[in-house]
Amino acid sequence: MYPTFKAALMAAALGLFAGQAAAKPEPFVYQKPGRGAVSESKMRGVYDLIPNPSHSAAKARLAILTGMQKTKGTAWLLEDEGEGYVLARWDYKGHAIFHRIEYDADGVQIKYAGGLNDYACEMQAGDYCYLTHRNYYKYNQSLVKQLKIALGVRG
Repeated sequence: MYPTFKAALMAAALGLFAGQAAAKPEPFVYQKPGRGAVSESKMRGVYDLIPNPSHSAAKARLAILTGMQKTKGTAWLLEDEGEGYVLARWDYKGHAIFHRIEYDADGVQIKYAGGLNDYACEMQAGDYCYLTHRNYYKYNQSLVKQLKIALGVRG
């Protein structure tokens, strides 16, 4: 990691959630904020609410931490956490994605929390990135798959 990238990571991590409300997974509503936004199916593949069959927030947290480590290729790193959320970071060749993975007794949901270089969001609405690097949605499929496996969700 180069010093400038390290500095950028720290600045992004420190400034991500200033003034954000308490974590609460919620059903994803596709808004298509403008021309060029990715398809609804790609968005749902990352941001749809994942049910928590255990109905335990503690088990959901453990499932998130487990799923982050079992993704295909580069694992997600725990950057920070708070009441009802885990801040995850994924680094690849000088580029990074930050997700706020929110959880409670009923579900788990990924929310876009920032990106560096190729993964900076070009079109964002609320907590969701509608346009960024074409591989962003592909790389997140592995995380979603591992979260579902760790939670015991079929399909």
